[in-house]
Amino acid sequence: MKCAAIDIGTNTVLMLIADITSGIREILDISMITRLGEGVKETGYLTKGGMERTYNALRTYKGIIEANGVDEILCVGTSALREAKNSSYFIHMVQEKLGIPVRVIREREEAFYTYLSVLNDGFITEGDTFIVDIGGGSTEIIKAEKNRFVDFVSLPVGSVKITEMFIRSDPPEGGELRAISEFINRLLKSGEFLSWGPRLIGTGGTVTNVATIHLGIKEFDKRRIHGEKIPLTGILSMIEKMKDMDVTERRKIVGMEKGREDVLLQGIIILKEIMVYLKADEIIVNANGVRHGVIYEKYSEKKGL
Repeated sequence: MKCAAIDIGTNTVLMLIADITSGIREILDISMITRLGEGVKETGYLTKGGMERTYNALRTYKGIIEANGVDEILCVGTSALREAKNSSYFIHMVQEKLGIPVRVIREREEAFYTYLSVLNDGFITEGDTFIVDIGGGSTEIIKAEKNRFVDFVSLPVGSVKITEMFIRSDPPEGGELRAISEFINRLLKSGEFLSWGPRLIGTGGTVTNVATIHLGIKEFDKRRIHGEKIPLTGILSMIEKMKDMDVTERRKIVGMEKGREDVLLQGIIILKEIMVYLKADEIIVNANGVRHGVIYEKYSEKKGL
């Protein structure tokens, strides 16, 4: 049995195709930056351009799904579709024209699927573990123990939303970047359960792109970045390197994902503030995500686990 799990995010649309006949065998794992959530923070509505780009990505995915003989499509939407007042229009269009049902998931479900994706990959060992997933529209911080989802905090900002809220200059002014740090710190202080744990694991496009740049490789390579450890000193150096660059200069950085050059720095600042708050001196990169959690849940249901 083949399943396709699609995650429609604020910045990126990701798809995992896996065979779950006996165990889970990944066939294809791809992503496209479509910026569905651009402007949602300011207007409350999905833009025509954002919907068109995302629809076109889903249409491409539908062709790949058909070519791979997929038996079931599991599609979830996160922050942008939770918040936009016209998300039902987009969801109906995707269902009617592509036959892809979209389920908008709550923050807790998003955090739980991220937890499953890390748990089933063997990254959670004995003792407390924190997982941070920096998306385009929200950031989930999950506290987990081996085989137990303990709690989570969902910060209502990600790399895209924080950029739209604070960045007006290119390159950003120092005051704009400081304002981001101060804002994230205020949000973190509301997460009363958060305390230092022995391990911090990072998922999502910001973290995987940071890993790609950190290793100095030209393109995303899951085999190389999955499990990579990035020290806080490396994060601080990356911020220092990027903060005086404009978008054109950042685009030329080895490993920079096309379409992420205008928001990555702000996402890294979110990551830095979380690491400092949790007293984490390194972060372990996990290249999986919500889509993997959705697949793991489906496999468990199929096997009656």
